[in-house]
Amino acid sequence: MKQFAGLVTRAPTLCLLLALCLAIPFLIQLPRIQTVDNVDYFTVEDDPDVAFYQSIKETFGEDEFFVIAFSSPDLFTPPLLRMIAAITRELETIPEVREVQSLANVDYIHGEEEYFEVRPFLERIPEDAAELTALKEQALGNPLYVGNLVSADGETTALVVFPIIPDASDGSFRKRLIRQAETILSAHEGLAGRFHLAGWTMTNFSLSQYMKSDVAVFIPVTYLFITLTIWLFFRNVRLTLLALANISMCTGATMGLFPLLGITLNNVTTIVPPLVMALALADSVHIFAHLDKKLLDQARSPAKAMERILQRVITPCFLTSLTTAVGFISLVVSDIPPIKEFGYVASAGMIFEFLFSFLLLPPLMLMCRPDGIYTHQRKDIGMGAFLGRLSTVVQAHARPITIFITILTLGALWAASTIRVETNLLEYFKPSSPLRQELSYIEPRLSGVGTVDISVKAGERDALRDPAKLAVIDRLQTFALTLPGVDRTMSFVDFLKDMNMSFHNENPDFYVIPESRELVSQYLLLYDSDDMDEFITPEYDQARILIRLSEHSSAGQATIIDSLRAFIDQHEHDGLQIRVTGRAVQDVNTIDALVRGQVESLALAAAVITFIMFLALRSFVAGALSLIPNAFPIIINFGIMGLLGIPLNTSTALISVVALGIAVDDTIHFLTEYNRKRAENLPMREALQQSILDKGTAICASSLILVIGFGVLLFSSFVPTMSFGGLSAVIMITALIGDLIVLPAAMLSFDGKSA
Repeated sequence: MKQFAGLVTRAPTLCLLLALCLAIPFLIQLPRIQTVDNVDYFTVEDDPDVAFYQSIKETFGEDEFFVIAFSSPDLFTPPLLRMIAAITRELETIPEVREVQSLANVDYIHGEEEYFEVRPFLERIPEDAAELTALKEQALGNPLYVGNLVSADGETTALVVFPIIPDASDGSFRKRLIRQAETILSAHEGLAGRFHLAGWTMTNFSLSQYMKSDVAVFIPVTYLFITLTIWLFFRNVRLTLLALANISMCTGATMGLFPLLGITLNNVTTIVPPLVMALALADSVHIFAHLDKKLLDQARSPAKAMERILQRVITPCFLTSLTTAVGFISLVVSDIPPIKEFGYVASAGMIFEFLFSFLLLPPLMLMCRPDGIYTHQRKDIGMGAFLGRLSTVVQAHARPITIFITILTLGALWAASTIRVETNLLEYFKPSSPLRQELSYIEPRLSGVGTVDISVKAGERDALRDPAKLAVIDRLQTFALTLPGVDRTMSFVDFLKDMNMSFHNENPDFYVIPESRELVSQYLLLYDSDDMDEFITPEYDQARILIRLSEHSSAGQATIIDSLRAFIDQHEHDGLQIRVTGRAVQDVNTIDALVRGQVESLALAAAVITFIMFLALRSFVAGALSLIPNAFPIIINFGIMGLLGIPLNTSTALISVVALGIAVDDTIHFLTEYNRKRAENLPMREALQQSILDKGTAICASSLILVIGFGVLLFSSFVPTMSFGGLSAVIMITALIGDLIVLPAAMLSFDGKSA
């Protein structure tokens, strides 16, 4: 490392050219960076439940939909009914639409004794008040409509739109679909008032749009805050510009990896730019902190002075880059592609950060006038005076501080035990967000837009014409409706029960499964509609039960899924193969895989980083001591999450691994300096005090920069990103406390015997 530092100062032009040659291949890729208009990528790789869900969609068609709803006390009047019919026809012309279901095109089963017919519900729009009243009563009396196409009070109606899902290469089809639908609806707002849209199509698109708005905010705001921070700490325009040049090169090269690796900007990888910017600046700060004119005078030349500075910081900076990269690369054990991609790109960013901090920044600094960047650094005023007083307090009260920290840590561990593991998709959005307001409007009036499916498979053709097997499906639906968060269910059986009621002169007592296989076959022969196609195969050997959910919490959805599975396991199925599947199962599995993966990543990162610390510090005791200030912020973070009721979810699960890799950085700088002082035969207390004075300013500056880097994420429109940023910023503060207070106090509490 020291030889490398000498090379940089002896051949600065060569190193500068080398840095540019390294950066250019990546920088030219920046225009090719792609964002996506969907979040379809957030699934578990090689998950058998995902594969089975895909097979169900291939059998019954894609189940994605979104709901367009509006309300009016005059819903069943000719103008509004004509408008529903017009909107339905116009939506069906959109190329991305597979099907639209509404009161205007749904089929209606009307019967008399021993006979029924299937006709369009809105076969014609009546003008007579009595006929309109009868039409409304028919709609509200049909279980297939209520909660799906019309509210129970008859004042809200829905048009359910099913998109055509193209191949994965066309990620913007939802954007096109929604824009065209909004254009159509805008022409009818004068009559209907406001339209409300909700469903997975809308949620998926909204997530991607928030991601894009975050990217537009994060980078400029990070630049602004970092510029202000550098200026406040060093009050030097040249150093501020040099730091900006370095972080720009690091961030640009890192982002250039995205198109080369086929990675897109998504809701996880958007964190990379502000993160790399903050970490790149941290190394710059450690270099800047040694720009003392006394050193320049002693070295007699700027190149020699720079060489001494680099020799002093290059090893700890290399170790910090290495340990941070280890923290990030440990994420690749995840089964979730975006997490894995984040691990690859962020760890590569740490390599760029180290290389550019020592190949690009020092040559640029040597091009500046020494008087313009070197300053007289005094340790008896300002930050130096504060650090001196802090060191005195810590040394005077080491044992009480250690006892207090121990109690605080134990309390945090207890609080951490109360953390819930869940992701609530609704709470991903701020209460003021349009999507959340739309959901809050639609779900109480109609049904939830979340879905769970149950696949019911028989072993032979026409098996699902048997009333005994149909009764199994009916029992499953009845049980599902008893579960909190389940709003309605639909299956092939509902259509048969409706036929049976119509066959018996619309007598509600006959809204039951037909009593014989022959009667079922007779009904199916009379029924002339394709409305059942998404619930039963043409061979009548496989059926699908659709369950609509208003439960958005992954923990609540997991409870529903577990209850359904338990019911299936505890009851006889008459030879049927029954399996719970659907989007909710996929999402719950993703959360489980995410948390499991983060535990594995944290264990892997902790083991590798600990091993690196033991080797780097060449001391078992020093390596063990380094664990104290790094475990402390993570434990406190989990304690805060427990106290504030913040769940472990798709964003907060990432924090520990990321924080461990970053928090160890300042510990390395501190202990490396401490070991150097001890090697000079300084007593322990004096070595600690000198280490705090020599490294404290840079540690405080780099911690503040990281707080700002993570704090920028609070500007996100996306609640998980805000949580990630806020909690990570808190970890950086507690890590600073761990390095400057907890670690020295712990070392002093052993009276120097362990150091």
